[in-house]
Amino acid sequence: MRVSKLIKQSQLSIDNTLTIVEYLTNIDKNTLFLYKDKIDVDFQAFDKIASKVLNGMPIQYAIGKWWFFGEEFFIEPPILIPRPETELVVENALNLIRDFEIGFEPFAGSGIISIILLKHFKHLKMITTDINKKACNLTLKNARFHGVEDRIFVICTDIAMGLNLNGVDFLVANPPYIPTDKLSSLDKSILEYEDIKALDGREHGMFFYEKLKNLNIKPMVLEIGHDQEELIKGLFNRVDIKYDYSGFPRVAIVY
Repeated sequence: MRVSKLIKQSQLSIDNTLTIVEYLTNIDKNTLFLYKDKIDVDFQAFDKIASKVLNGMPIQYAIGKWWFFGEEFFIEPPILIPRPETELVVENALNLIRDFEIGFEPFAGSGIISIILLKHFKHLKMITTDINKKACNLTLKNARFHGVEDRIFVICTDIAMGLNLNGVDFLVANPPYIPTDKLSSLDKSILEYEDIKALDGREHGMFFYEKLKNLNIKPMVLEIGHDQEELIKGLFNRVDIKYDYSGFPRVAIVY
């Protein structure tokens, strides 16, 4: 079916329609739209994915892959979908760890942060942990896909339980930081498909930052909630807060 005809028939938004077609054809959206009267797409393959989205599944899970920091990653429910905000964690980490050799990432999820760092620095090795076995398997799958499986060590455990982290040069993490009493206000698709435990930061959202502080690994590059700047400054002695493009606190660098 021609892309132009598909756009007219699709019950999805133009953006979601083109996102699926981009995935199926490996042709970027701008080119697809510009040459929509000349490019064909497999309608059955499109409809299989679109039906899941129409039934409420996030498009990232429906496709099974998503883009983060310019790279493609496998995404599977209930492991958290990569968010653009987390790219700021990677940007700040890249500026900080150039001369480091061993990093530690708890709450690794799909492994996107560690894998991007490994792809930028060929001398680097990463230790990652996650309490969710599906997350550990997905990290390994993505590491193999990106050819860095020989430099990443994936361990299914709670933060750092049972690990000897002597020799680790830095820590990078996107820990759960949403206060428990705010979880119910999240979008319905998040509540139904994503792992709520990977979002639940307990009271005030600070529970896991306190756990990370006790590891005594510095520097740390941490994603934080938009309203947690003062709480983070109160917890850590030396901390530099970085802001997102909307002017909200988003990354804490602990020294």
